[in-house]
Amino acid sequence: MGSLDFSLIWKTLLTILYGTLILRIAGRKSLAQMTVAQTVVMLAVGTVLIEPLVGSELIDTFVLVAVAVFTLIAIEYSEIRFPFLKKIFTGHPVVLIENGEMKRERLKQVRMTIQQLEMELRQASISKVSDVKWGTIEPNGRFGFILKDELQPVDRWEFERLLDRLASIEKSINGHSNESPAEPPPVPIENKVEDSRSEDDVFKKLVANDKKNSTA
Repeated sequence: MGSLDFSLIWKTLLTILYGTLILRIAGRKSLAQMTVAQTVVMLAVGTVLIEPLVGSELIDTFVLVAVAVFTLIAIEYSEIRFPFLKKIFTGHPVVLIENGEMKRERLKQVRMTIQQLEMELRQASISKVSDVKWGTIEPNGRFGFILKDELQPVDRWEFERLLDRLASIEKSINGHSNESPAEPPPVPIENKVEDSRSEDDVFKKLVANDKKNSTA
């Protein structure tokens, strides 16, 4: 059994530390979130970092890795400054579902079958294509789905507004039930028009009767 080459140990440790630092500079995205350019650079970095362990010069390897990573950073800043470069290096989302309708031509464009798209829908807990307002495939290969407005889940703000409206309605109903019932308006009494001549006749009869009684 040959003796252990201690230079290989420190080269390995130094390579791991340098790789961790350089990838930290490159960004925190996971493999599923990487664009095409990022994926290519990460693969190149992984390949080049192995070279010192199999005989290449350590300094040359580190320089090449740094060039690759800073090239990636330059591409990303260029996409921000010049939007047309984003279409070249990164691409744009492709709409696969629009208002519940599957776009078959665009599925062919991204080389995807209907069964694969339905599988992505099931993984997103969506049972029907008709429930989807927008369905896209992003430049990093991930899918995004937006449900139709009537199927959107209620968020906290909407839920609190609904509770406030229910509370105001309940308060209004309780206020009306506590009020005493209104008394019916008084029925107007018809004014009776008395016949003045009838009163005179009665008075005359009374006077006549008094005279008769007095003479008797």
